[in-house]
Amino acid sequence: MSVISATGSAEAVERSLRAVEDLVLDEVLLSFPYNSGSQLHEYFGTGRVPRPFGGSCAWQSFEAGGLVTEMAGRDVEYRIDGRHVGAVHRDAHGITVLDPYLLHCRPLRLTRAGAVDGVVHLAAEAYPHRVRADGSPAPSGVRVQWRLDDDSVRLTYVRFSPRRGHNVISRSFLLAADRVLGAVPPDPDWVRPQLLHPEQHSVSVRVLHPGERRLAELVLPLAGPWPGAPTSSLLPRLISKNNQGAVARYGTAAFDRDSELVADAVAVGRADVYAFLLEAAALHRAAAPAGLELADYSLEDE
Repeated sequence: MSVISATGSAEAVERSLRAVEDLVLDEVLLSFPYNSGSQLHEYFGTGRVPRPFGGSCAWQSFEAGGLVTEMAGRDVEYRIDGRHVGAVHRDAHGITVLDPYLLHCRPLRLTRAGAVDGVVHLAAEAYPHRVRADGSPAPSGVRVQWRLDDDSVRLTYVRFSPRRGHNVISRSFLLAADRVLGAVPPDPDWVRPQLLHPEQHSVSVRVLHPGERRLAELVLPLAGPWPGAPTSSLLPRLISKNNQGAVARYGTAAFDRDSELVADAVAVGRADVYAFLLEAAALHRAAAPAGLELADYSLEDE
């Protein structure tokens, strides 16, 4: 049921909508993390996983869009770029994009009145909030371009690389108006090939810790020779990344610190997170087509 009343001034209704958007994005960022293993469990394993484990980028957008529809009574469309999905909804002044995978801190609100030569530009702060070598802050960001002529939205995610000492483009997506999912969730016959795409060369869970608002990620690369049973023999392949993008290997103190943040955010024990990723990797291995070639996962610090 919508929490926004149809009565009252247009300004009051708009303020209520903005408040819902803010609440929804923060809720998804903190309680529904990016997890590339969740849909492997759902579509090749025993079914849906508990909500705190989160979901893929598409399912993060479904979660955000669904909450906007439920709480604000607004129609949401889900635009796709390859394997990526972003949630878009309209109001009297323009559009709002919610794309939790890109970790933007506030909803991406674009108004027609802000257009210059037919294009609306927006620069929004995003997580992680990193620090430079001199201790100065280095927040990430999302650059947005909304073209009024074709209604397309370009999203470019940029974050600071401590190793390089400057910002780098991490992801870029084009959400075209004519590339919209017709059903949410999509048909399983559409989903399963996406989960086995060669771009998916790892299974991982990335959290924004709700208390510290720091990123932590556990990653299990999929490339390389597959060891014999038991699946637990894959444990040494696990790596972690902290808020600064520093990589740590399984069995080190830094890895333990990172995995503790992940487990705390997901509200399970560390061993449960490891088991979840190991099983997701095994499901991927069993379902992958013969001869699938996967790129090696970079083990460099960001």
